Amino acid sequence: MEAERQPTLADVARAARVATSTASRALQESPRISETTKLRVRAAARTLGYRPNRVARSLRTRTANIAGIVVPDIGAPFYSRVVKGAQDVLETAGLAVLVMNTQREPGREVTALRTLLEHRVSGVLVATSGGSAAEPEMPTVYFDNIVRNRGVGNVTRANVDGVMLLVEHLRGHGHTRIGYVGGPPTLTSGTERLEGFRQAVTSFGLAAREDYVQLSEATWSPHSGADAMRRLLALDEPPTAVVTSGESLALGALSACRNAGLRVPEDLALVSFDDPPFGDLLDPPLTALVRNEEEMGRLAASLLLHALQSTAFPPPADVRLPVELVVRHSCGC
Repeated sequence: MEAERQPTLADVARAARVATSTASRALQESPRISETTKLRVRAAARTLGYRPNRVARSLRTRTANIAGIVVPDIGAPFYSRVVKGAQDVLETAGLAVLVMNTQREPGREVTALRTLLEHRVSGVLVATSGGSAAEPEMPTVYFDNIVRNRGVGNVTRANVDGVMLLVEHLRGHGHTRIGYVGGPPTLTSGTERLEGFRQAVTSFGLAAREDYVQLSEATWSPHSGADAMRRLLALDEPPTAVVTSGESLALGALSACRNAGLRVPEDLALVSFDDPPFGDLLDPPLTALVRNEEEMGRLAASLLLHALQSTAFPPPADVRLPVELVVRHSCGC
């Protein structure tokens, strides 16, 4: 069977009604080309499914043989292990790695992406904190929190399914009043896990009380988790079990229970979407969804390499890592 013909730069130029050289400059963001022409050329490239071979292009344009990684907090075990997994793949492919830490500030994320673009990196992996508002000007893969319809791919966990699995486990213990301590609903990790909780409440016929849902307003910190748990415990009829949507929130929730004189799981069952480091050594050991951070990094890096080597312009790939429940004692097992 004859291989499908890939669209060329000449095809793009013909569709955009410009010279091939003009189309090339437009796709390279040349300041000599008007914004109107750039928009027309980009639209033609997107319609035709054209994407330049970035590896060959790097030889012509002197793009640096470097991949960037942008993370909110390099000191957090989750992000440091994702970076390790990505770095193993990228360096094996011959790319050096430059890591940018944004301190969870969208403005610093924008600055980091601009800096990497100025250094002509080949592509970038981004764990966004909300600063990736514009279409990236280099091959970009998002991980953890996704950015829809941008970049060449997203890698995250099965957020909805994961929370539903946690609720189902608590329901199996006989709990019908289940509360939820969630992260900020401004990014997909927060919105999707909240969606999973609401779906589980409906599916399992649980008490659908809005005051059983307590969200952090700004951060995923232990302090936010403790505040949210205190609000749940102050209710006239508090829940008998609680799902936390992140490891730091779980640690804060455990602290709030201890300070309130409650025993986990005897007085209140607790489970977590994420398994914190040494979660098996906590008192009580935490029932949680385990995660493979290095695998997330390896998958994100592999998507980026595929984009760099591709001459096609495929739609963004959406990769969801499956979840696995590790049952310990905090749920009452």
